[in-house]
Amino acid sequence: MLSKLGDNFPEQEKVILSVNLVKINKRGKEQDRALLITDKAIYNLKPKDYGKCQRRIDLEKVVSVTVSKTSEEFAIHIPEEYDYRYKSEHKDRICKILGDLYLKKEGKKLAINVTDNADVSAVIVTKDVARLQTREQRLHRYRELIGKDTYDDEVQDAKQKVTGQLIETNDSVRPDDFEFLKVIGRGSFGKVMQVRQKDTGEIYAMKILKKKALIAKQQVEHTNAERKILQQLQHPFLMHLRYAFQTDSKLYFVLDYYRGGELFFHLKKKRRFSELQAQLFVAEVALALGHLHSLDVIYRDLKPENILLDHTGHICLTDFGLSKDLGPENEDAHTFCGTPEYLAPEIVMNLGHNKAVDWWSLGILLYELTVGIPPFYSQNVNEMYRKIQEAPLLFPPNLSNPCKDLIGKLLDRDPKKRLGSGGGDVEDITSHPFFENIDWDALYKKEIDPPYKPQVKGLEDTSNFDDMFLKEQVVDSHVPPPTLANQDDGFGNFTYVPDKKQLDKDDDE
Repeated sequence: MLSKLGDNFPEQEKVILSVNLVKINKRGKEQDRALLITDKAIYNLKPKDYGKCQRRIDLEKVVSVTVSKTSEEFAIHIPEEYDYRYKSEHKDRICKILGDLYLKKEGKKLAINVTDNADVSAVIVTKDVARLQTREQRLHRYRELIGKDTYDDEVQDAKQKVTGQLIETNDSVRPDDFEFLKVIGRGSFGKVMQVRQKDTGEIYAMKILKKKALIAKQQVEHTNAERKILQQLQHPFLMHLRYAFQTDSKLYFVLDYYRGGELFFHLKKKRRFSELQAQLFVAEVALALGHLHSLDVIYRDLKPENILLDHTGHICLTDFGLSKDLGPENEDAHTFCGTPEYLAPEIVMNLGHNKAVDWWSLGILLYELTVGIPPFYSQNVNEMYRKIQEAPLLFPPNLSNPCKDLIGKLLDRDPKKRLGSGGGDVEDITSHPFFENIDWDALYKKEIDPPYKPQVKGLEDTSNFDDMFLKEQVVDSHVPPPTLANQDDGFGNFTYVPDKKQLDKDDDE
């Protein structure tokens, strides 16, 4: 069962606990079940046939547990989906194991709520109820389950001093220099907020990361690499880092704000783009990837969520958390990372990989933008990995021959034969017939008018961001600093403030 349904890349799932218990369904009927807890997920199994999995829940989707003090009942809350109501004499042991795993995986404590009620059905959201909930209701429940940040905590964090400096500068920047406007995104390690710099009135995007979560998930090296890569980027289609600083508990990236939002937001709304619209997006992404490659950096996380649009429709590639600086001595990388739908076969097979993985993901992007779904998509991740390695590439009849040809050459499973893998790199892509009508110099200077333009109302407009984030409480919540045996948390060289000349140069551009 685990070999078929488990998340076994890059490492096999490990069983932590298996126990027989009682599941109570939406009608109050008791059913015998086996609960399997691994280091990555929770499984609800038929007790007489462990091969029959009723449901698999990723650990990160669990936000809290409710336990009865007066009975054997407990509930596991999954606000993205629906909840489980169980009965077991081992409930305390189950909750402790879930709490330990959650702390290790998420870098924070699992909320365990205790109730005097013997029956915990009052706190359960069943599958039927979940289907009827609006997005706002799901978000409201999510907030209730994880608890709310307070304004006092936000003020306390904002007044903390910045620790350490990367370069000599007369400027000092800290959270309190910015006004927090709206939450525009949230990830595993923190959130992204729209902010206004108080002394200049400039609008930026501030990426706030919790050190504890980064340390717990062994992401310190990746985060420092992201800051280093961002600092050296000067390209029209790559994100600019304005400031980077830290307090005892958090890291802060201050980045340019793109009012058009994520390309993913627009793809969900439109379902697919015309070839002309997709052509410009992919052309600009190709130039961005080519520039990274010229710096010996592989990107490794291309997907519509990481492509932002400005108010005119031009793109900006962002989020360099999985990027790697290969350098002259490292021809290949070996870390298993990326988004499953966009992974190249050599990553899936752990063969070592290089810049060619970015050109594979560019092919997946062009396919998804023009067709509406990635070419090897499956709800079962292991099946998707199999399809990436061996399934035939199928096209709908509406795609042009040049478009299909480019996708096919980018999705060559042999990285040495893949378009762009030779010495020409991005020039091999830009010379393909699919792009024959593009003036690349004019595109670089943003002199080409994009055929798709997001609807933007003003400098602070957030209408192109997901409502689920925008309705969150606008605070930079207080988080205690990580506790380490030695006081070096690994972020010693994180702080970055560009000099005045660089800021003026960027503003002129």
